[in-house]
Amino acid sequence: MFSVPFQFASRPCARLPVLGLCIGMALSVVGPSLAQQTGNSAHKNVASQRTSPIDLPAGDLADSLNALARQMGLMLSVDARLVAGKSAPAVAGDLSPREALDRLLAGSGLTYSLADAVVTLRQSGPAQLGPIEVLGEYRNNASSILRNGLEPEEMPRSVQVIPKDLIEEVKPEALEGVLALTSNAAFLGDNDGRENTFTLRGFQETPVLRDGFRVETFGGVADPELYNLDSVEVLKGPDSILFGEANPGGLINMRAKRPLKHDHGEVVLDYGTDGMVSPKVDVGGALGNGHKARYRIVGLYKRDQAWRDYDDPNKRTFFAPSLEWAITEDTAVTLIGEYTDDDYQADFGTAIDLDGDLTAPIEQVSNHPQDRIERHQYTFGADLVHSLSDDWHVNARVRRFDGGYEYSALWLPFELDLATNSYLRVAAQQEQRNKETALQISIAGDTEIAGLTNHLVVGGDYRQSETENSTRFDPSMASFLDWDNPDYSQLPPPASAIPSAEGFYSSDDIDRLGLFAQNHTNLTDKLTVSVGFRHDKIDRTPRPGSASTAQDLSANSAQAGVAYELSDSLSVFASYSESFNPSFDLDKNNNVLDPEEGEGYEVGIKGFGIADRVTFTAAYFDITKENVAVTDPSTAPTDPNPFGSIAAAKQTSRGFELDVEANLTPGWKLYGALGYADTNDSGERIVGAPKYTGSLWTSYRFNTANLRGLTVGGGVQYVGNRLAIADPNFDGNNSDRVFVDGYTLVNLFARYQVDDWTMQLNLNNVTDERYVHAAWNGLSRSVHAGAPFEAIASVRYRFK
Repeated sequence: MFSVPFQFASRPCARLPVLGLCIGMALSVVGPSLAQQTGNSAHKNVASQRTSPIDLPAGDLADSLNALARQMGLMLSVDARLVAGKSAPAVAGDLSPREALDRLLAGSGLTYSLADAVVTLRQSGPAQLGPIEVLGEYRNNASSILRNGLEPEEMPRSVQVIPKDLIEEVKPEALEGVLALTSNAAFLGDNDGRENTFTLRGFQETPVLRDGFRVETFGGVADPELYNLDSVEVLKGPDSILFGEANPGGLINMRAKRPLKHDHGEVVLDYGTDGMVSPKVDVGGALGNGHKARYRIVGLYKRDQAWRDYDDPNKRTFFAPSLEWAITEDTAVTLIGEYTDDDYQADFGTAIDLDGDLTAPIEQVSNHPQDRIERHQYTFGADLVHSLSDDWHVNARVRRFDGGYEYSALWLPFELDLATNSYLRVAAQQEQRNKETALQISIAGDTEIAGLTNHLVVGGDYRQSETENSTRFDPSMASFLDWDNPDYSQLPPPASAIPSAEGFYSSDDIDRLGLFAQNHTNLTDKLTVSVGFRHDKIDRTPRPGSASTAQDLSANSAQAGVAYELSDSLSVFASYSESFNPSFDLDKNNNVLDPEEGEGYEVGIKGFGIADRVTFTAAYFDITKENVAVTDPSTAPTDPNPFGSIAAAKQTSRGFELDVEANLTPGWKLYGALGYADTNDSGERIVGAPKYTGSLWTSYRFNTANLRGLTVGGGVQYVGNRLAIADPNFDGNNSDRVFVDGYTLVNLFARYQVDDWTMQLNLNNVTDERYVHAAWNGLSRSVHAGAPFEAIASVRYRFK
């Protein structure tokens, strides 16, 4: 049942000349032994159901099979004599492996079986030769966000995986465009350019992980580079079992590109409205004749004026090398690096009125058109996989992060006076640095206990982070901006002129240690049970001069679930899960509040490969978060902290969701998501969380002679209205609540591929809708207008 990032084989290459697939036999591919894969009915045949764009010319059958194995991620088992001298027809289109094999083998006198991405070829009729295993490209579909090697459909949880080919079709500019393809997800803004924030199932501050590692708050880079992603995974509901502290809405994990077995390369040039231009490169393959090592290099430069009225464009430099090396037959290591450097516009958003309507053109700037933010992140690390036996494997990983940002001295938008429509701005400057070392280790495998097959994973995590934040501001150094007729002639003072005495300095060392265990038991062929437990300990130590407070806490989290297989392609599930999240709020005696605690129940049904075409997850959920900080009404001016809080509020979210992936016909794909979340926060909806979300994306690849290579498609995204303010005295206004309207976006795309060249055009927000993308912290801060119409043209050249 268990899959690891590599498998090691010892079959001699001399018997495999005909398919030319003797690629790194010492370093094979993802997964357990071939016998385990084909003999384990618990793993569903996911690889055989997914489609990929295929364009194979007519030619030698062996060469065509070899190319198909590379392109679709398959293992082949075939006697060389069966394919010798046979020819294959041309095959093109968005096809599943079964559809492609049917076309390739038509008239060849051969038949096949396909199980868990392993293709076995045999001669039709009674005369059959014994198969010989030939290894092609095969990549593990197991989601890394699960940390146990199981497929998402095997777990009694809602998990969506948004693949790279879909991301390439939609071509979103930022991560929120990817998450629009899943249910009950919404954008909350980028926290003044410092980090991306989202709601998931109605709850704020959804953790965003990078290859299973969570970076400390503000330690990452807002708008992570999508070109380097292989997929985005979304795990719904409370879950502190796998990665520790989290909010109960769920987790988002970005999986980066890693080395492939076959040689590959591409160069891409994107050009868009507002002067966006971005050259990109992605190249990799085997190093040396032994194929024990392989590499991949991804890099780009991007320059984009964007659509706000700032003086200078956004600039990004990105570089990500990785190297994979099979040290022995049982041990492999992957070295990774990633570098991001941004010189961006310091964008503090816009403003709304008491009706939730935008109060100015969406391009208008509330600070100063020359204000900038510089961001950087360096990541170095290694992943080691060691096979203790055919059934047990060790996975050890380490990452070193160094990230931060620096704002130039600027006019910080503070408050919009609706009576005069004038923005109060104060002189401010801020910088933050975060360094973090993270370790993960786990041991996983299959074992029999009391005659039952168990898939067990145990492990531990350690994170040590050093954060330093310095903020300068001076309320007496104010500037008023006429929002109706803005005049930006007054420049902000230099940082040296802003008194540090009015600022804020914090510097902390935070140590996090977590130990966990999870077991997945097959009670019968159809009934499985999953249970898990985790213990976390967090120590926060302020450095001298820091305004922050020491913290020492422990937390326990549990998870349990059950799944029952109704048929080969349909199962029902139910689960219970818990989460915790440390609070940094203080009570009236300056003591840190207890952590927030979440628990959730979920029931649902999953379909996978129905009629080899439809995969879906439908679920109902009920989630509660307790110990939410609110103002303590008993505080007095004589208290050590007259602004103290208490952990007394409770938030809830109940709803349902449906996520569907369908291959309606050869070449016609559809992705759909529908979500409903009824949230409650002390009698109000949770701020920023929509009640309704929905999206639909479809594409069709033509396979007729005159239109072959052409793909067209598009999509619709809907986000319902959201609560922006629930404070009757906010900004001095007597309004109980302020909502912003929902919005509907329409996007279109077309792609044409000929030989190694691909041209693509994406048209986003084709109706040029004017809308509020995010609003969750007032009328004049954390308000973001949505992007207007944009066009992105892309040219791609692939080579080997």
